[in-house]
Amino acid sequence: MIMHGLSGSCFFAIARRKHTRPSLKAIGCLVLLAGLVWISALAGAEPPPPNPASVLGQLSISDFGAKGDGKTDDTVAFQSALSAAAEQGGKVVVAPAGEYRLDGTLTIPAGVTLEGAWRGPHTSQLSRGTTLLAYAGRDHEDGDPLITLRAGATLKGVTLYYPEQKVIDIHPYPWAIQGRGQNYNVIDVTIANAYNGIDCGTYPNEGHHLCNICLCALRRGVLIDQCTDVGRVENIHIHNVYWWRANPPGQPLREQENFLTRQEIEGLERYTTEHLEGYIIGQTDWEFMNQCFVIWSKVGFHFIRSPRNGGMPNVVLTQSGSDIGPLAVKVDALQAHAGVAFENCQFMSGLEVGTNCHGPVKFSNCGFWGQPAAGSQMVLDGHGTVTLTATHFSQWNQAKPCIEARRGSLLIQNCDFMDHGTQIFLGKDLTSAVIMGNRLRHGAKIVNETQGDVQIIGNVQ
Repeated sequence: MIMHGLSGSCFFAIARRKHTRPSLKAIGCLVLLAGLVWISALAGAEPPPPNPASVLGQLSISDFGAKGDGKTDDTVAFQSALSAAAEQGGKVVVAPAGEYRLDGTLTIPAGVTLEGAWRGPHTSQLSRGTTLLAYAGRDHEDGDPLITLRAGATLKGVTLYYPEQKVIDIHPYPWAIQGRGQNYNVIDVTIANAYNGIDCGTYPNEGHHLCNICLCALRRGVLIDQCTDVGRVENIHIHNVYWWRANPPGQPLREQENFLTRQEIEGLERYTTEHLEGYIIGQTDWEFMNQCFVIWSKVGFHFIRSPRNGGMPNVVLTQSGSDIGPLAVKVDALQAHAGVAFENCQFMSGLEVGTNCHGPVKFSNCGFWGQPAAGSQMVLDGHGTVTLTATHFSQWNQAKPCIEARRGSLLIQNCDFMDHGTQIFLGKDLTSAVIMGNRLRHGAKIVNETQGDVQIIGNVQ
């Protein structure tokens, strides 16, 4: 306590009048003493801790009334924070760890970031990190997406889950996430059980960036369309496991254990194998895709003519693959001058090139195995050129040729055909083919019915 500021006369005055009526001077000294004690107490008090978000120039949804208890509808609190961030020039809105119920939909305005607690790719641990519980849109597939991103907006570090979606009674929902405009970002996001995953195509967009996405989707995984230079999609993992291991709200987490029953897991596998298109790619003026994976889909990668503007794909894919499904890659349309190129990819199994495709299809250092629905691992019916380099094939249906080339042109070099059975069938409408320097392990079994220019040279067993 600070006492030395009192003059000696004050204390003497108080002492002299201990047994008499106090003088005005003594009373004044007492008031001064009390004031000094009060100031001393204030000086030693701990100030209230500042809001971490405000210190960093961010906004917290907690300051806008969000509860994060899994029961209270936090839609208004979220949207109020996002709108305030836009009004303040484009700030980061922080959503601390919690389970936030959303009965409505959200729009992340241009230049605004909504950021949860996760700092990297993560599994569907609903009771950890920032989880958004989606209740809007049931049975309205064409309705508003759960989250819409405008130009330059970012969604980062959250998990999305649909509590009312059940494996035994699947209902359609709108897109979980939809982007519009230039250079929006979806980063470090896990979607546990979306009917439709991420939409980068319903509205024109440019330079979208999807990175570190873990996704279980039932109907459509990722749609890319109406995209101008240059979309980037990297480290996307489409797998049913993110629904298997999602602990429903209110249930404790069990590490690496499934919350779906074996019957539900098998039912989910059947459903996605019959309905899911992993990546649907329409008009793109360049698209770079890296480490994009899907399993248990009806079609892994589907290249189409845009139903919105008639444009077609131009795509480069690396370190990607489609596992356990009837058809890994379906090519219905490509830009004639650019096409699609796969490098260092693996497929289980099957490629189909449709009759309306005029662009080049290229596979380098890739692998195909397993029996697709068509039997043959490749059915080539397009009018462009298919180029296969340093690619291996195994486990195809021995009653069918591994590659059935019906139209267009076929170039095969330095490939390895591991199994018995016919390796290559060249149909009567094929324009040309070069089959050179390959390993045909059980002897050359090439059926040639074309009248086109065919060169077969330098192959070994």
